[in-house]
Amino acid sequence: MVPLSSHRPREKGSPRLHSASGDSSRPLIGIPRGLLYFSYQPLWTTYLETLGLKTRVSAPTQTADLARAQGLTRSELCLPVKVFLDHVARIKDEVDWLLMPRMVSVDPDAFMCPKVLGLADMVRNVFSDHPPLLDPKVNVKPPKPQGLEAACRWIGGRFTEDPELLAEAWASALKAQARFEERMCRMPLDEALAPWDPHAGRRSSRRKGPVRYNIAVIGRPYLTFDRALSRDLLSLLEGHGARILTPEAVPASERERLNSNLPKKVYWQLGKHLVASALHYMNRPDVDGIVNVTSFGCGQDSFTAAMVEHYVGGHSRKPLLNLVLDEHTADVGLRTRVEAFLDVIDRQRRALGPGRHLPAASSRKQGRAFRPAAVTGGTDMHLTIPHMGYLHRGFEPVLRRLGAKITMPPRPNREALTLGTRYAPEGACLPFKLNLGNMIQALEKGATDIIVPAGFGPCRYGYYSVIQEQILRDLGYRFRMGRTDDPDSLKDMLATIRTIAGLNSKWDSYRLFLFILHRIALMDRALSLVHRLKPRETEPRAADRALERCLKVIEDTRRFKDLWRARRETTKILGRVPVEHQRPVLRVGVVGEIFMLLENYANMNVEDRLGEMGVEVHRGVWLSDWLNDRFRFKLFRRNQFNWSQRMARPYLRDPSGGESTKSVGKSVYFARQGFDGIVHLMPFTCMPELVAQTILGRVSEDLGIPILTLIFDEHTSAGAVQTRLEAFVDLMARRKRRIPRG
Repeated sequence: MVPLSSHRPREKGSPRLHSASGDSSRPLIGIPRGLLYFSYQPLWTTYLETLGLKTRVSAPTQTADLARAQGLTRSELCLPVKVFLDHVARIKDEVDWLLMPRMVSVDPDAFMCPKVLGLADMVRNVFSDHPPLLDPKVNVKPPKPQGLEAACRWIGGRFTEDPELLAEAWASALKAQARFEERMCRMPLDEALAPWDPHAGRRSSRRKGPVRYNIAVIGRPYLTFDRALSRDLLSLLEGHGARILTPEAVPASERERLNSNLPKKVYWQLGKHLVASALHYMNRPDVDGIVNVTSFGCGQDSFTAAMVEHYVGGHSRKPLLNLVLDEHTADVGLRTRVEAFLDVIDRQRRALGPGRHLPAASSRKQGRAFRPAAVTGGTDMHLTIPHMGYLHRGFEPVLRRLGAKITMPPRPNREALTLGTRYAPEGACLPFKLNLGNMIQALEKGATDIIVPAGFGPCRYGYYSVIQEQILRDLGYRFRMGRTDDPDSLKDMLATIRTIAGLNSKWDSYRLFLFILHRIALMDRALSLVHRLKPRETEPRAADRALERCLKVIEDTRRFKDLWRARRETTKILGRVPVEHQRPVLRVGVVGEIFMLLENYANMNVEDRLGEMGVEVHRGVWLSDWLNDRFRFKLFRRNQFNWSQRMARPYLRDPSGGESTKSVGKSVYFARQGFDGIVHLMPFTCMPELVAQTILGRVSEDLGIPILTLIFDEHTSAGAVQTRLEAFVDLMARRKRRIPRG
């Protein structure tokens, strides 16, 4: 507890001797004007000021700030997050504390964006000198729910022990937030914020004369209501006579009802509000059109925008304008698109005649037609599974021998990528596109059932199957899609295997699954040994040929006792690879998103390329470890996620979804083990890896290890990857000669 007459020193750098407010009895709390500020400003401000603290909100974003925000970090973060960091940069030296709650979830059915989850950690690593952070965790999910009240009490406990004052502050904050949310239902958000932030209410309406259009603007509040980020879109629409309707005006109960009608609930907090609000406004006859505002590079928006376009654009006649905004958006171009959109509404009105409105879309077309059918098994099932590394070599031969009819698509290739890119949403990541292309290839070969793991979490992976099914059905394919929405559940996994293989008992399913897991672990072992042999081999590609023989031996196993024989045989095969054991080699750790690590086509054979350059590769994430963390089939192997979380703790205090924790934790481990460098692989727009990329810059600086981040999409060229790897290897070799090992 810090008394109100004092404050804690800065986390880094010299402590501040006097309150930044000029009043030593009232510490000054800084609140960056970005991201969730637009959702919780009344609650935070009221709570802090009721405690007797002073608050300072950073000044509104200006257009000139956008360029400066780009230079704060070299990572590919979306513009709203970079602008938030710029707000921190502008206010951090003027305040005693920075308010930055770690908002994991405020709804048991939803997560915040991974970049919001990692916001406090990114601030710690981007800025070398900043005031201490007030960063309580807000996570209402079991088993240990901690809501906004607990977070406020944690903050208040830093300054006072008076329980009556804490209770009074919470009651006042709750009342202010309720008033704010009531105001949002009947006025624009910036106007609703006016009692708590005078800057927010300064935007006066440009509409002159009567209302000509009712336009629903669907977008994240921190994008739509930031005049610089949105290029003052709301004022532009109002200048043309539009009355603005936003998601904040849709009752929460209505949003929940509409979200429940979807094939799978959208599990991102703001994303589900946007999709449900679009469904709401597309059925209101008084709404003339919908503008869907997204930020370039926003992972969630790539999916939610696809859903809005699917339902509004495909199943209603309501005019829809999709706007993707970034720092390069030109005012003239935006104005032209808005005017063209309003012209479409005018033409539609003339075609309908006076007083007539577009019919509402049927409820059937709002998602119910696309609920996935369960995989039923039996002779009519023709199964396919999208590729991910050696996963198919673990499952396919075993299931096929048990009578399952399986058609695997070709290994990921140019055709799969072209197909996936053609039909995938703009901004979808490379794994999504390759999976989608694989599905199309398999369906063209006669597959009738698709099995995909799914889940719920900050990463988009758990929602792949919904968007992919939506796309495939729109293309006219008929199939059944089964997804395991809880891939960590052994019960669900065994039920799926039992259905596919036609087994009679749970015990048979468990034995089969355990056998498959150990096959995959043997394959990973063989590949890890090849990574060590490849830079030392004296006969080109001898290790690769030995690996293929090893995989064939493992695929021929039929029982558990065969696995011991296969382990001995693969060791002998690899032991016969001619190598020069004394050859000096570089050691490089490879970390990143799991699909990019496992799938050679996706990463353009980075590991092979490094091996051929004389580099010993150590992979940070193995498929068998990922499975073992969930199903514990290797009893003496430590949990890699928990271990990585401990290693990452100095830089990433809490997980941000996906493999972000392993990317940071394994990088710290590789650096401390004296590795020569780290290669970080990620698909473009991957949200968890963007958090990791931002933090890895500090890891590189603190631990003195070069880190190369390679970002992949359909435009990445093999030549560019080769050139960057060669330059990186040359850098490591020169550093090694200059810095002898101690």
